[in-house]
Amino acid sequence: MSQQTQLPKPDYQPLYAQIHQHLASRIAQGEWQPHEALPSEWDLADALGVSQGTVRKALTDLVRDGWLYRQQGRGTFVAPSLSEWGGADIVSPLGFTEQAEQPIGELIGCSKVNAADEIAEGLGLRRGAPVYRIRKLWRLEGVPIAMDDAYCPVEPYPGIDARQLRQHDGSLYQLLERQHAMRVRFRTSLLRAVIPGREDLQLLRPEDGSAPMLAIIRIAESWSGEAVEWRYRLCRCTRWAYRPSV
Repeated sequence: MSQQTQLPKPDYQPLYAQIHQHLASRIAQGEWQPHEALPSEWDLADALGVSQGTVRKALTDLVRDGWLYRQQGRGTFVAPSLSEWGGADIVSPLGFTEQAEQPIGELIGCSKVNAADEIAEGLGLRRGAPVYRIRKLWRLEGVPIAMDDAYCPVEPYPGIDARQLRQHDGSLYQLLERQHAMRVRFRTSLLRAVIPGREDLQLLRPEDGSAPMLAIIRIAESWSGEAVEWRYRLCRCTRWAYRPSV
């Protein structure tokens, strides 16, 4: 951190906003790991060639936007990014204390579709607005256990496709973080029992046929409150239980 970093200074962006974007990019690329302490404001200011007040304003906004958190008397730390499972687990039916493995996702495809009414309403879009549909199959120890259909508005995030998603481990959240310097959080979710359709049955291949499955409908938003994703997750639940993070 001894050499000053030369930052571009376009006249349309305040200096603290440039520092915000610069540090967010470095966090997204893994320069600092989750829960790792950042250098002091004075050290960052010296390295970036700006005032300590400018760094403090940028760090305050990074805390507001979900990149950092502060601990009184200890410093400023990197906040962990949100996973697509959000800390939830798939466990055995009575696995309250069971050590669980995270399912592994397999990207099935990404396409553009017109938003159905409930998706448009959840994302705050006009009826039939273009959205990305991202399909993902989740496996636990090689067994298909869940299917996702995630929908994201096209207009704010042009150019998302399967190739880009695979470059980010198939994760929409990771893509938004690294390419758009944005972190997301969950706004709300609904759970209900459903009878799976033929296509979902073919992909999940449940041995119990068309028994009810657990449907989780979830909306994710940016830390500024903009809805960025409407996700429908279908989970097999005859042999497993869904254990939320709280």
